[in-house]
Amino acid sequence: MASIRKESNNRKLFQMKAGRQKEYLEILKKIKKVKVAVIGDIVADEYIYGNCERISREAPVLILRHHNSKITPGGAGNASANVAALGAEVYSVGVLGMDRAADAVVKFYKENGIKVDGIQRSKNYETCVKTRIMSGSLHTTLQQVIRIDSGGEIEITKKDADLLLKKIAAIVPKVDSILLSDYNCGLFTEYFTLKLQEILKKEYSKRKIFVLVDSRHRLFDFKNAYLATPNESEAFEATGIKIKDTESLIKSLKKLIKLTENKAMLITRGSQGMAFLDEEGALHEVPITRIDEIADVTGAGDTVAAVLASALPAAKKPEVAVELANIGGGVKVMKRGTAQVSDAELTAEIARIGIR
Repeated sequence: MASIRKESNNRKLFQMKAGRQKEYLEILKKIKKVKVAVIGDIVADEYIYGNCERISREAPVLILRHHNSKITPGGAGNASANVAALGAEVYSVGVLGMDRAADAVVKFYKENGIKVDGIQRSKNYETCVKTRIMSGSLHTTLQQVIRIDSGGEIEITKKDADLLLKKIAAIVPKVDSILLSDYNCGLFTEYFTLKLQEILKKEYSKRKIFVLVDSRHRLFDFKNAYLATPNESEAFEATGIKIKDTESLIKSLKKLIKLTENKAMLITRGSQGMAFLDEEGALHEVPITRIDEIADVTGAGDTVAAVLASALPAAKKPEVAVELANIGGGVKVMKRGTAQVSDAELTAEIARIGIR
C-alpha cells in the first residue's frame, strides 16, 4: 500500500514510497515501446471562446464577443491523445461521421502521431460533438457558460460494425493492451459488443494481454478483462454496496470482480483517491496527489485510463502502474477542459512529490 500522510483538513495525501521514483521513471521509459489500442466512442470536444460584453436587450442572456474556437478529441479520442502524449504507440479505433468535427479529430490524430488504421468513417453516423461555450473578461479565468451536445444518438449499423470489427481483428494481435472506452454514443451495440468479445476471447487464449474497461453503461458486458475502472457511485449502482470503510470497500471490489469475471478491479473515489484490488486479492489504497489545486475534472478519467493502459505492460507490479495513473490524474485536474498529460509533465510531478 502506498504510504500516506494526513493534511490539516484530515484528508489523506499521496506520499511516495522509498525507491518508487525510480520505478515510475523506469515505467515511463519502457512506455515508449508499448502499443495500445483504444476502442470506443470518439467524441469531438468543441470549445468556443469569447468575452462577455453585456446583457442582451432582447432577452435576459449574455452577449459574448467571439474570439476563437477549437476542436480536440474527446471521449475515447481524448484517451488516445493521452496515450500518445506519454510516448506510447496508439491505435484509435472507432466510428466517425463524414462531418467537419470528424475531420478535425482525424487531423489532430495525424498531427500527433495517433494511428488511424482503426477509424471507420461512415455517412450513416453523426459524430458526437460536445460544444462548450467559454466566457470571461480580460482579468478573469474563462468559465464554461453552457454545453451543447449533438450527434452520437444513432447506433452504428451492422455493416459499419462488421467493417470496424475487421479492422480490430487486424490490430489486436499487434498491441500490448486494449482500452475499451464507452461514452454511450452508439458504438457498443449488442451486436458489436458480442463480436468484439469473440475477438478478445480468441486473443486471451493465445497470450496475456491487458484489457481495461472504462464504461458507465456496459461494465458487465466485457467478461474476463484485466480490470474495469468504475467510480464510487457506479460501483454502488452495480453492487448495491455503500462504501463506508475498508471492509465495505473490499466487499464492493470483490463483488465487482465476481460480476465481471475480471482479474482485478479499480474504483476511483474522487477526493479519496483510488482503491485497487489486485489478482491476489490484496487491497492497494492510493490517496490523491493534490487537494487544493483542482481546476477542472473534465477528462480526468480518460487520463487515468490512458496511463493505466500504457503503464501496465511496462510495470513489474500492477499497483505501481495504478499509482502512476493516480499521479497522472492529479496533473490533469490542474488543467482546464479536455487536455493531455505528457511524460515530461509526469516526470516533473514525480519529482515534486518526491521532494515535498
